[in-house]
Amino acid sequence: MAGDPLVSIAHLGPEGSRSAVVEVTMANQARRNALSQGMLDALTTAIEEAAAVSCRALVLRAEAGVSTWSAGYDIEALPLDGADPLTWANPLETLLHAVRLAPFPVIAAVEGGAWGGACELALTCDLVVAVRTATFAITPTRLGVPYNTSGVAHFVAALPLNVAREMFYTADPLGAEALAGYGVVNRLVADGDELGVVSRELANRIAVRAPLSVRAIKAEITALTDARSLTSDDFERLTELRRLAWTSTDYQEGVAAFREKRSARFSGT
Repeated sequence: MAGDPLVSIAHLGPEGSRSAVVEVTMANQARRNALSQGMLDALTTAIEEAAAVSCRALVLRAEAGVSTWSAGYDIEALPLDGADPLTWANPLETLLHAVRLAPFPVIAAVEGGAWGGACELALTCDLVVAVRTATFAITPTRLGVPYNTSGVAHFVAALPLNVAREMFYTADPLGAEALAGYGVVNRLVADGDELGVVSRELANRIAVRAPLSVRAIKAEITALTDARSLTSDDFERLTELRRLAWTSTDYQEGVAAFREKRSARFSGT
């Protein structure tokens, strides 16, 4: 129905922290969750809003039981005048940037096929939980598209080099079990119901850890896996994030809990 939201958002536990885990669900199966301008804007906004409510982990998924997690970048948005997409605003790159710079880990919970730009989105996420029958494909050579350099860099960072080459050159899908064997998929599950349970459990395990520490380590991993070299500004930003973690009450709480042989209760301060 026209006007229906393209994504739904749920705020989950752990207990006592309503927004510690946010679950964002793509909900446009009529278009196989194609990454249209509207879908990309909605997902980017969801990540920004999650950061504003002190989210500690975010799960990105499609509706349970789907055959396609996302069909990838909306082909209707591709230029037909021969213009290189690097010269025009790319909303997919905006979303991927938001995922990489989010101050919390993003978990891709994948059921069905993740194609093209959606495959890049899934592998740009910090962790991947996938149904065993899920498939992943990098499809630009099916369309004659020379994939953008930053996108290639994302895949090369996420995949063993020769696996990335094969996926690009052939455009053939690889199954979740194969990618789990390469260390790309963190958890394999049987179906959509188990996907929801396992991805939320993983998010909750992250959410009870020290958020400033998680934030700093994610920023370090992101910086070290970027295609560009670290700048002095990057080092200053990372040093400041590390300082915030070292001087936090969470650090004191973590050490005290370890010594007292109890579970730590982190506040994010």
